Amino acid sequence: MGRINVDINPKVLQWTREEAGYNAEEAAIKLSVDLRLYKSWEKQGEQIPIGKLRKLAVLYKRQLAVFFLPQVPEKVKKPKDFRNLSLTESFLSKEILLTLRRSTHLQRIANDLVGDNYWKNKLEWIEKINSIKKENEKINNLREIIGINIEQQMKWRSDNEAYKKWRMALEDKLGVLVFQFSMPINKLQGFCITENLPYIIITNSNHSYTGRIFTLFHELSHIIKQQSGMCLIDKIEESQKEEWNHNAFAGKFLVPADFLKPIDNLDKITFYAHKLKISREVYLRRLKEEKIISDSNFFILLEKIKASYKINKKSKGFALPEIKSKASRGETFYNIVFDAINSNRINYSDAANALGLRLNRLLNEI
Repeated sequence: MGRINVDINPKVLQWTREEAGYNAEEAAIKLSVDLRLYKSWEKQGEQIPIGKLRKLAVLYKRQLAVFFLPQVPEKVKKPKDFRNLSLTESFLSKEILLTLRRSTHLQRIANDLVGDNYWKNKLEWIEKINSIKKENEKINNLREIIGINIEQQMKWRSDNEAYKKWRMALEDKLGVLVFQFSMPINKLQGFCITENLPYIIITNSNHSYTGRIFTLFHELSHIIKQQSGMCLIDKIEESQKEEWNHNAFAGKFLVPADFLKPIDNLDKITFYAHKLKISREVYLRRLKEEKIISDSNFFILLEKIKASYKINKKSKGFALPEIKSKASRGETFYNIVFDAINSNRINYSDAANALGLRLNRLLNEI
């Protein structure tokens, strides 16, 4: 049987490459073809071997059918870039572009399955919170809506449990979906998208649990302002007033002023940070914000904390596909898809695709 060649819209071929973060030379190398030949495919879209398109589908993490679309779909809209990076550092890596695509795809599915009105009703709290002028009152009111007080926060047994509890509360009480994916930790720690419903927050699974917890509330501060953004929270400087304020909001939410103790001892800071399931740096910065610690002591202790950081190599142990799916998509998204299956609003094949599972794994879950 001879090789099968196909004709496609060349602009679709270019779009898939650019959305995946590859240049033409990289694509040609991956396909083991001459660069001039590959460029001719993007210019004319004629006589492209179907086997090469299959390779590109795997490389770009697309379904093969995407290459046969008659028109070029819209590009994924990038959130505003708040990261404190130079122009040469601020490019979006292939991992980040893939996370943006996945997140907006899941966002569309969640909206398709339950509709605009469902999410609009869930987000009514935003108008109430924005009507409150004093920040402390705003934070206290938000705590009441979420339904977790400081005593409950201190009872959690681990940072992992704390992250799961906060994540579920944001989804259940606020109607904000939280996804988590692996991204380069030195390039992006989290982002949020508010242009479409539902509003979503994405955390970096390479971050510590305390880092992810802080990201949740930094991004929630963006969401209260109905503002999308990509954030590198650990690199924010005081000159970045907007991002600094979002960090301050997250810190005040997680560490109320009346809980702070007048301490300047690293062991005690570690003790209280552990009780609250936050990082030592967050607790230390809250001491400085409330003028409980001198600037000189703050910088001495900050250097000690930074010097104590260890590079933890992430374990790549085996996890069942359904466990990984639920961890990345969250309980709420998982439940929305299964409710849709039970009410015949989504077929098994589309549900498996939405959850990133093979059909047989999905059927085992039902």
